[in-house]
Amino acid sequence: MIRSLTFVLSLSSSVFAGTNVWFVDDDGKADFNTIQAAIDAAESGDYIAVMEGVYVESIDFLGKDITVEGESAEKVIIDGSKNNSSVVTFKNGESNQAMISRCTIKGGQGTFWDDPIFGQQQCGGGVYCEGSSPVIGLCNIQGNTAWGGGGVFVTEGSPLIMFNTIVNNYAEGHGGGIYFINESSGTIDSCEFKNNEANWGGGITCTVNCDPTIVNSLFEANTTNNVGGGIFIRSSSSPLITDCEFINNIQVSNPLGSGGGVCIYGAGNGGGPCYPSFTRCNFEGNTVLGDGGGMSAAYDSNPKLTDCEFRSNSAGRSGGGLACVADPDYLYPSNADVDTLIVEFNTAGEEGGGIHVRYSEPILQFATVRQNTAGLSGGGINFFDSSNATLLLSNVCGNTPNQVNGSYAGSGNTIDDECYSSCPADINEDGNVNVTDLLEVVASWGECTCAADINGDGEANVTDMLIVISDWGPCQ
Repeated sequence: MIRSLTFVLSLSSSVFAGTNVWFVDDDGKADFNTIQAAIDAAESGDYIAVMEGVYVESIDFLGKDITVEGESAEKVIIDGSKNNSSVVTFKNGESNQAMISRCTIKGGQGTFWDDPIFGQQQCGGGVYCEGSSPVIGLCNIQGNTAWGGGGVFVTEGSPLIMFNTIVNNYAEGHGGGIYFINESSGTIDSCEFKNNEANWGGGITCTVNCDPTIVNSLFEANTTNNVGGGIFIRSSSSPLITDCEFINNIQVSNPLGSGGGVCIYGAGNGGGPCYPSFTRCNFEGNTVLGDGGGMSAAYDSNPKLTDCEFRSNSAGRSGGGLACVADPDYLYPSNADVDTLIVEFNTAGEEGGGIHVRYSEPILQFATVRQNTAGLSGGGINFFDSSNATLLLSNVCGNTPNQVNGSYAGSGNTIDDECYSSCPADINEDGNVNVTDLLEVVASWGECTCAADINGDGEANVTDMLIVISDWGPCQ
């Protein structure tokens, strides 16, 4: 897909039947020496080529469906630090025929917008998108600050955000990387969110009827003070999240915070049920002071989890891997629908080293819950006042201090203090020892407490690779 987008962008610089091509160079050797001057002169359908340079300005597309393309994100820097505004603005109905690409967008402080709860705040430090649906591609969005959407702000729009690096942005309120609000959708494809920070939603906040599609993206080392180190989802929002990685995101400051990787919160001020889906997503090394090291689904949150893995996450309270929690009156249960899940090596200070369920009725089937640890009870799974929760056809083993605590419904489960495998080299437990298992050893290389340490010597190393090779083929 990167190749196809690159082709489109390259083609745009050479084939423009019936349109104008404008050149911008900050040393004065082109049609314009500022990007905004070129936009002012352009008409919808025009193409603006930006030469290498540092452009100390903020730009507004003015409702024009034009393309602004830099030589590369490393060579073209749009620096908005001299202006108390967003660096790039789309607020006049721009469509997906409007595009900014191959630029670094930095130093923005946002545009004033009336948040429904917090009132007038500056939003969209890097990019402000209101009622518009542009394409933002192959950009570095970095070092921007705002109250909401340090990197990008989207309200009532459906942008296509592809192949961007969104790093080191800060939001005093929501969405260090991106803040989606008010019936926004759009697509995030193949983006990296790293080292962003916010009070709510370190990487992304998605709230008030927002249903974006997020695919092939990485959320790493983002920080929240309250909820959702990687993503915070709330208020009738149900994004579709596929093939994404949530690695080493963290929640700090608030001892009652939740969701080191992801927090889903339905009820509350402006709330409503949430039905997000996560398919083939990996949650690893995320931490939280409260509940849900990998993910917290709270108060009318109903995620669908399919083929996901929760590994080496930690919670100060409960649910090292996954927490499904609600109120004691059962008014807002969090009924996750889980199908084929691996939960291993997670820790919780109190209950549910792997999974914690409180006042809720999730359906957990085909789950492997192993070698998790809790400080008090339910090393594998803790069911607290959740007797109608269902555990089906699952394997729970090797957890500390016990395997399952509390009552639940279901059948066909294997629960044992020890984990036994007739095929230990099948690290991902797909029934075959193959290159995927070799890659698991490589990914875990070095000291670890992990399934890739097949011989149990405390390291994933060449010995484990040789075991994989010697057991190559279908498990017997």
